[in-house]
Amino acid sequence: MTRILLFLCAALVVVALIGLAVTATARAVQDSRDLARDIAVAPRRTLMEKISFAALMLLMLGVTSGLLGGL
Repeated sequence: MTRILLFLCAALVVVALIGLAVTATARAVQDSRDLARDIAVAPRRTLMEKISFAALMLLMLGVTSGLLGGL
Protein backbone atom coordinates (compact mmCIF):
# COMPACT_ATOMS: atom_id res chain seq x y z
CA MET A 1 0.00 0.00 0.00
CA THR A 2 2.85 2.39 0.81
CA ARG A 3 4.49 1.69 -2.52
CA ILE A 4 1.30 2.53 -4.40
CA LEU A 5 0.96 5.80 -2.50
CA LEU A 6 4.61 6.65 -3.17
CA PHE A 7 4.16 5.83 -6.87
CA LEU A 8 1.06 8.04 -7.09
CA CYS A 9 2.85 10.94 -5.40
CA ALA A 10 5.80 10.58 -7.77
CA ALA A 11 3.43 10.48 -10.76
CA LEU A 12 1.69 13.66 -9.56
CA VAL A 13 5.05 15.41 -9.19
CA VAL A 14 6.03 14.40 -12.72
CA VAL A 15 2.69 15.64 -14.10
CA ALA A 16 3.10 18.93 -12.24
CA LEU A 17 6.63 19.41 -13.61
CA ILE A 18 5.46 18.68 -17.15
CA GLY A 19 2.62 21.18 -16.76
CA LEU A 20 5.04 23.78 -15.44
CA ALA A 21 7.39 23.24 -18.37
CA VAL A 22 4.57 23.48 -20.93
CA THR A 23 3.20 26.65 -19.33
CA ALA A 24 6.62 28.31 -19.20
CA THR A 25 7.31 27.41 -22.83
CA ALA A 26 3.94 28.74 -23.98
CA ARG A 27 4.46 31.99 -22.08
CA ALA A 28 7.96 32.41 -23.56
CA VAL A 29 6.61 31.86 -27.07
CA GLN A 30 3.84 34.41 -26.53
CA ASP A 31 6.26 36.98 -25.10
CA SER A 32 8.67 36.52 -28.00
CA ARG A 33 5.83 36.97 -30.51
CA ASP A 34 4.75 40.17 -28.78
CA LEU A 35 8.32 41.46 -28.75
CA ALA A 36 8.83 40.63 -32.43
CA ARG A 37 5.57 42.40 -33.29
CA ASP A 38 6.67 45.50 -31.36
CA ILE A 39 10.05 45.54 -33.08
CA ALA A 40 8.48 45.15 -36.53
CA VAL A 41 6.14 48.10 -35.93
CA ALA A 42 8.86 50.36 -34.48
CA PRO A 43 9.08 53.73 -36.24
CA ARG A 44 12.04 54.58 -38.41
CA ARG A 45 14.79 56.77 -37.02
CA THR A 46 14.79 60.42 -37.89
CA LEU A 47 17.72 62.14 -39.54
CA MET A 48 18.68 63.89 -36.30
CA GLU A 49 18.83 60.56 -34.44
CA LYS A 50 21.10 59.11 -37.13
CA ILE A 51 23.44 62.11 -37.00
CA SER A 52 23.60 62.08 -33.20
CA PHE A 53 24.29 58.33 -33.20
CA ALA A 54 27.16 58.78 -35.65
CA ALA A 55 28.56 61.66 -33.58
CA LEU A 56 28.39 59.55 -30.45
CA MET A 57 30.30 56.74 -32.17
CA LEU A 58 33.00 59.16 -33.30
CA LEU A 59 33.27 60.62 -29.81
CA MET A 60 33.57 57.17 -28.24
CA LEU A 61 36.22 56.18 -30.78
CA GLY A 62 38.20 59.36 -30.08
CA VAL A 63 38.07 58.88 -26.31
CA THR A 64 39.02 55.21 -26.36
CA SER A 65 41.86 55.70 -28.84
CA GLY A 66 43.29 58.56 -26.81
CA LEU A 67 42.83 61.23 -29.47
CA LEU A 68 40.24 63.10 -27.37
CA GLY A 69 41.14 63.67 -23.74
CA GLY A 70 43.27 60.57 -23.39
CA LEU A 71 46.79 60.10 -22.15
